[in-house]
Amino acid sequence: MSNLETIQQRKADIIQKYGEWTNHNIQLEGDLYTISRQSITGAEVKLRRIVQMVADISGKSFENMRILDLACLEGLYGMELALQGANVVAIEGREANVEKARFAKDVLSVNNIEIIQDDVRNLSLEKYGKFDIVLCIGILYHLDAPDVFEFLEKISEVCQSFAIIDTQVSMVTETPALYKEKEYWGRLYTEHDPNTTPEERVKVLWSSLDNPNSFWFTRPSLYNFLSHIGFTSIYECHNPPVKKYEMMRLKKETDRSTFLAIKGKKVSLFSSQVMNDLPQEDWENSLKPEEL
Repeated sequence: MSNLETIQQRKADIIQKYGEWTNHNIQLEGDLYTISRQSITGAEVKLRRIVQMVADISGKSFENMRILDLACLEGLYGMELALQGANVVAIEGREANVEKARFAKDVLSVNNIEIIQDDVRNLSLEKYGKFDIVLCIGILYHLDAPDVFEFLEKISEVCQSFAIIDTQVSMVTETPALYKEKEYWGRLYTEHDPNTTPEERVKVLWSSLDNPNSFWFTRPSLYNFLSHIGFTSIYECHNPPVKKYEMMRLKKETDRSTFLAIKGKKVSLFSSQVMNDLPQEDWENSLKPEEL
């Protein structure tokens, strides 16, 4: 049996046990991909954006970066960054996704990525150490309050340079969430029927691990909280574009975007002491329901 046939058989065994790949279309060998040579799922388009952001902003060669990929799904982002030369730790909560990612790692002989099955809410400095860059792609909007706040605090704790957060945001200020005596706004989103069992919820691959609801920040509240936990400047990426959203971006603000949060040092001004004495103002949310 040729090497290609061996890989095909192993892929078939993975699919039989865990199901088809759902999003991460990784090239395994030649024209053999985890999904299809003819398929562009959308994740590959976003991958180009993420990798370009890392290269442009880090100021380092990939070989000198330690990168954390949170809720890595089937491993595409972490795998690409490892192939570029970075040392990567990828954390994923679902066994099916972990095994698919480990299969790709093995086939591609990528030794500088560690794929760990764990709940990202268990992230801590003591457990995982410090990272130059943290990827939080497609997980933030699957967490409920207060977990979503504590999770972002942990990202800040382990992040030394910057975090890339690709997430849904709420376009309305429907629901308040109080955390450490500060009010943040967003909306609640239903992840699971509250009557489902933990075993049933784990099998729903595109929802939270267990929480029945999640909290989506509004943009202003997301900016405010990131600032409160130590990120000194925050940006929104528009290029490279993600095709699904690029035309919408030309018309209006959208509810899905890629944010860059930099963990820098606050600068004191020489030309305006009065500004140094003033605290940074928070963003204001748009109108609350009772104000409409």
